[in-house]
Amino acid sequence: MWNFLLAIFAGSTIGSTRTARRWVRPVLALFIIGALVAGAIYVGVIVQALSERNNTNHVSTHSSH
Repeated sequence: MWNFLLAIFAGSTIGSTRTARRWVRPVLALFIIGALVAGAIYVGVIVQALSERNNTNHVSTHSSH
């Protein structure tokens, strides 16, 4: 999997060098982890907004008239 990602992002000549493997693999891993964390935060915000929207009563059930 890492060789495939290196070939896509860094090119086949750069991906075959030892320095590229040493630096690109952790950078790709951090990028993927960051994307997962950002996605989890986004899902949490959306779920919280939807739950707040569904819990509020816009129309009162009791009328004093």
